[in-house]
Amino acid sequence: MITAIAKGENGKRIIVLGVSRENIDRLIAGKPIRVTAETHPGFADDLVIGIMFGETERALTDALKPFLSDETKIVTVPRKPGAVS
Repeated sequence: MITAIAKGENGKRIIVLGVSRENIDRLIAGKPIRVTAETHPGFADDLVIGIMFGETERALTDALKPFLSDETKIVTVPRKPGAVS
């Protein structure tokens, strides 16, 4: 995996996460990735990113529920098959 933090033309930070095939295989096997400054030196100290895999948005939402409180808002943005976000 590679990480990068850049600044876009509009001044907003851009976080780039490049995942390898090995990362994809781990995600499919149910092993989420946690990205922090400790695990990825040079990454932002004030940021933690969790990456999970699920066949559907519903599967992802269900997988997240045990880790989040009732106050957490999960936003699901379904995509049409083949659409690029």
